[in-house]
Amino acid sequence: MEREKLEMKKLFDRPLAETLSEFCVGLKFEDLPDDIIDKVKYYIIDVIGCSIRAREEKQIEAVVAAMTSQGGNPDSSVIARGFKTSPINAAFINGTMGHIYDYDDDHREGTMHPSVSVFPAVFALGEKYKVSGKEFLRAFICGLEVMIRTGEAFLGKTYYQGFHPTGTCGVFGAAMGSSLILGLNAQQTSWALGLGGSFAAGTLEWGTEGSWQKPIQAGQPAMSGIICAELAKQNFIGARTIYEGPMGFIRAYSYKDTYDYGKLINNLGQKWEMKDTSIKVHACCRFGGPIADCALDLYKQGVRADNVEKIVAKACNWTTTVLMQPEENRYRPKTHVDAQFSLPYITAVAISRNRTGVDEFKKETFTDPKIIELASKVTAEFDPEAEKVYPKAYPATMIATMKDGTQKTAHVDYPKGDPENPVTMDEVEAKFNMLASQYLDAGKRMKFIETVKHIEDVKDISVIANLIR
Repeated sequence: MEREKLEMKKLFDRPLAETLSEFCVGLKFEDLPDDIIDKVKYYIIDVIGCSIRAREEKQIEAVVAAMTSQGGNPDSSVIARGFKTSPINAAFINGTMGHIYDYDDDHREGTMHPSVSVFPAVFALGEKYKVSGKEFLRAFICGLEVMIRTGEAFLGKTYYQGFHPTGTCGVFGAAMGSSLILGLNAQQTSWALGLGGSFAAGTLEWGTEGSWQKPIQAGQPAMSGIICAELAKQNFIGARTIYEGPMGFIRAYSYKDTYDYGKLINNLGQKWEMKDTSIKVHACCRFGGPIADCALDLYKQGVRADNVEKIVAKACNWTTTVLMQPEENRYRPKTHVDAQFSLPYITAVAISRNRTGVDEFKKETFTDPKIIELASKVTAEFDPEAEKVYPKAYPATMIATMKDGTQKTAHVDYPKGDPENPVTMDEVEAKFNMLASQYLDAGKRMKFIETVKHIEDVKDISVIANLIR
């Protein structure tokens, strides 16, 4: 295995960060495929909707207070809060806000939430420097591509080492996007990626003790990406071998040296990995998406709390591990994060309420005795067949044994929102309208959506900021 990795390194005639930088810096908006431009508009509408809905959560009040206490020139908008601050403050707040509900888009092979880590950085800088819609889209798309490819290099296994790829990989995407907004050359951009290795952070320990910190593992990389790019603009030298060096990011953050450097640059510009980002339709952990789909299917088949004896869910190793442990928090959630990462609760609330939106993971719902009682009937089993296709797919099977002895089965290969089972623009708009309706009236929501749909024609990205500040 080690010999194969050494041989693979010989295939690269220059640092991987340099290859990525030269590609992205040399890319023109006109080089971007139409379907990529169309798809990224989904992500913009979606991540802003998620941010707006979370604007008054206690975590956000704390983050706003902490960041604004540090001052900051009023250059960049904080979404749905009515004020501007410095780009790094705005990126941190907006990134955290967008990830509060775990309802923002995700990429299954990258095993991460891309937009919420990259968008806040390029949006904050884009507003400050009044860049055009085309410049903004180019930076956002390239940032997503770099972040996702970085995550894909771990082959879905960095989780097993305890790392949260949204936090650890996000800074590289945010650094790339920020570098393009700032107009850095290829060498400076490669330095920015190198510097990202000093900011890559985020472990899965956020899941304990009712911690609030998971969402800041989206805000932190957005903020840090701006810092990396601004440092590189001053010719602050970063390690161009940050990816493939013997002490580099990929090896250091890998699980038992499981990685593939080629994922970073193979088919670069021919296959756009960011196009396979999924829009979430459930406000819970991405690994819970197939579980929720199966449970909703069982509901359609007539399964109810009062007529079912037991429910068994079968899925890949990570799903049956992270969504079932620690057991006391999975069967009796104490926080909304516990509920979002509980296979029994996700199953029970989907069957009890026939929906899995933001309100289904609030305290008044996850403490409902009837839902908790149904959750106690749910168990999980490792499915070796599901493990074989992970992380290219996260299939799940759910078997409900009814009180009359009959069984009902639901199976999902690709949950709703995945590229193979995509949402439509109409569905993205419906989700946005649901999330933003308490803050923006119908006219403003329609104007925002129409502006994003034609964002390539916008001369100054600030017009969008003005609509949703």
